[in-house]
Amino acid sequence: MNKLLYNREIEDELMIQFIIMYAINGADEPLAYADLLGVVQNNCEISFTDLQLGLDNLVKTGHVASRRITDILTVYDLTQKGRYVIDFFYSQIPLIIREPMDKYLKDMYREKRLREAVRADIGPINENEFNVDCNLYNDDKLLIMSLQLYAGSRDEAERMAEHFKSHSTDIYSGVLDLFNEK
Repeated sequence: MNKLLYNREIEDELMIQFIIMYAINGADEPLAYADLLGVVQNNCEISFTDLQLGLDNLVKTGHVASRRITDILTVYDLTQKGRYVIDFFYSQIPLIIREPMDKYLKDMYREKRLREAVRADIGPINENEFNVDCNLYNDDKLLIMSLQLYAGSRDEAERMAEHFKSHSTDIYSGVLDLFNEK
């Protein structure tokens, strides 16, 4: 836990709401209630009651949207109004709170990001010709390589896509080596 980094309880209602919006904004997808509690309460001292009041207020004011998935699962996402506010006021949240929250969220979604880091899509050029769009992302979702390759037949395109997915690290290293060759 990182609570020791910012060891005093946060009681300011507006700051609590900014922290909640910052946590929701940093998530890769709408954030489940339990995950929201984990992100916020594992990284700063906010009482459960104050956190719940802040979240309820954000939903009432239209900054956060809540969606009930099942009887026990509710997810939260920022509305456009909430994105505007957090973009404008995120610097009001102390860095000593933002950094651990960012790390917590990154770790929470690391496996999903790694699964989605290598993508290869087949697209038709015409009825009998295809290409393959190969993309490689790092774990921060930053595109680090994009290749579009002519494959000819559909079978060849599928083979190339599978090969890229299986050997993306070697392909990336090979491309870098070719560009850095003296």
